[in-house]
Amino acid sequence: MNISETILKEADIFVRALFMGMVLVFVYDLLRIIRRILPHGKWWIAMEDLLFWAGSAVAVFVMLFQENDGYLRGFSIGGVVIGMVLYSVLFSRQVIKWSVFVLEKILYILSRPFVWIARRLRRPLKKALRFLKKQLKKIVKMVKMGLYKL
Repeated sequence: MNISETILKEADIFVRALFMGMVLVFVYDLLRIIRRILPHGKWWIAMEDLLFWAGSAVAVFVMLFQENDGYLRGFSIGGVVIGMVLYSVLFSRQVIKWSVFVLEKILYILSRPFVWIARRLRRPLKKALRFLKKQLKKIVKMVKMGLYKL
């Protein structure tokens, strides 16, 4: 039984579309990981989403243009959607969970020297700030007295 070359090419395009869908959701998962590690406002999240979906549209268009000469075929779009769903169901939750866990541990370990230094400098910095505040009050008082004499 021979399979025609066009069916093989369409199967190849479908597999590439599946892979493209998985890559798109993986990249979005990277955004979600960043959002969990460094929380930020709704405006930044909206901008990130806008850039992601614009980039996704360009990536899918380039894939369709290279693989299928720009023809929009149902199996290629279906492949992207199925790839997105498969990755989301099979891998997404675990990738996010473990990536956030590992990154938080790495950041904790990397921040320890800075925390140690900050604790050691807290008392001397408070004393220095109190001293500077007193000196600033004296200067302001002298300037006010000088202005009243005029």
